[in-house]
Amino acid sequence: MAKILLHIIAFILVAGCSTLPDDTTSTGDLAFSSAPESSDKLIVFVHGVFGDPVNSWTSQAGVTWPDLIKGDERFRGFTVATYRCDSPFLHRSSGIAEITERLLHQLEDQDIFGKFHEVYFIAHSMGGLVVKGVLVNLNRPSQIKKLRTVKAVLYISTPAQGANMAEVSSWLSANPQLRDMQRADFNSFLQALENQWQNLIRDRGTPPFPQSFCAYETKPTHGVVIVNRIFAATFCDQNPHPVDEDHSNIAKPSSRGSDIYIWARARILDTSTLTQDAKLEYFLRKTRYNYRPGLDVEGVEWKESYREYEFTMRNPSKTERVVDLRLRFAFPWPVIASRLSCQEGCEGLAFTGIEDASFKIETQHQITKLQGYWTNLINIGATTMFPEAVFRGKIIMTTEFPPSDSASLTVGYRDGTDANKKSFFHRISVLDTATGTVKIEPEPLKGKQKTSIQFMPKEPIEFKGR
Repeated sequence: MAKILLHIIAFILVAGCSTLPDDTTSTGDLAFSSAPESSDKLIVFVHGVFGDPVNSWTSQAGVTWPDLIKGDERFRGFTVATYRCDSPFLHRSSGIAEITERLLHQLEDQDIFGKFHEVYFIAHSMGGLVVKGVLVNLNRPSQIKKLRTVKAVLYISTPAQGANMAEVSSWLSANPQLRDMQRADFNSFLQALENQWQNLIRDRGTPPFPQSFCAYETKPTHGVVIVNRIFAATFCDQNPHPVDEDHSNIAKPSSRGSDIYIWARARILDTSTLTQDAKLEYFLRKTRYNYRPGLDVEGVEWKESYREYEFTMRNPSKTERVVDLRLRFAFPWPVIASRLSCQEGCEGLAFTGIEDASFKIETQHQITKLQGYWTNLINIGATTMFPEAVFRGKIIMTTEFPPSDSASLTVGYRDGTDANKKSFFHRISVLDTATGTVKIEPEPLKGKQKTSIQFMPKEPIEFKGR
């Protein structure tokens, strides 16, 4: 009997009173911190059983985890929110499935998946089961766009397989949340939730969002380890992270140097970087062929200064298509000729230079001729690139002039399930001017970039007297 009482006391110790700090604005059960108007990234804290949105995250020093994030320069551009659910110790309240349904409705009603491009959940204890329920409910065709907005969930001491103490405490409490967290081998609710979670993981596309990360406590709470590694077991994208804290303090970092804070920050920022990476793969390389001057190559009489290049673009995803693709090349030198060499899995593909590659030569009274010219600009468009689609092109440039110092590739497209357009700007570097060796830099550039347009007449220009 004494041991039973010890279990119950340990569970009560995670409780606290429910108050909101002064610098938050409450909308229903979601409270948002102040953030830049341009913020498109959201972190939502979801507390556990007997908890609240303040004390569940506040260390003994009076420091809250949300406040640590708000003051962290590396989280600039993130909005922080906390979620509150009613979780009394003795009295009747909503079960976990009901809390899940309410949270999902509030996220949808407040257009969280429309206002933010990246959503992250930090969930402690029962809060992880609530978040997991939200995500599995979004794993259907009509809701998949919202699900992909959630980039990662951090499960912190979440009893995915239940907890012994939940069963013990349920003997004295009318709160159904405790019964929902009884051991999974006797709990059909947790079994069904875990099965749905495993289905979601298998259904993820490329890149695989939402990411899943897990941490668990190693120290007892008054003699009892509430959620150990066995009870925390679920699918995680990395090995579960052990934290030398008890069940309550694992969610209460005292500083930005705390183990759980460093771990969580790295997982969120790494995932955010992954979301910014361009999905498409593109390559530009000089061919190894050396043609004789005067030889007909691609309908062009070859000259000593000409260089031939191959361009390849590929959609590496095995499940997701790309739509509304727009590429704009500003090459280092004028393009003498270009054509598609092959394509697989593309619709509406167009590979062209600028629309009007000529300019007028005129006197005061009349236009004497239209003078054709070459330019360094090439536009490529496609209505759809299906999974694993690829196309290749051939390009001939003349290197008789100094190369542009702002050669670039601008990429724009939408994922097949996403209304938001992705845009990337890549530098094209000249590695060797003599041989014409070039490279598309893989790391996208940020901010406004300069592009130089080159013109080269196809024949000498004769200016007649006026």
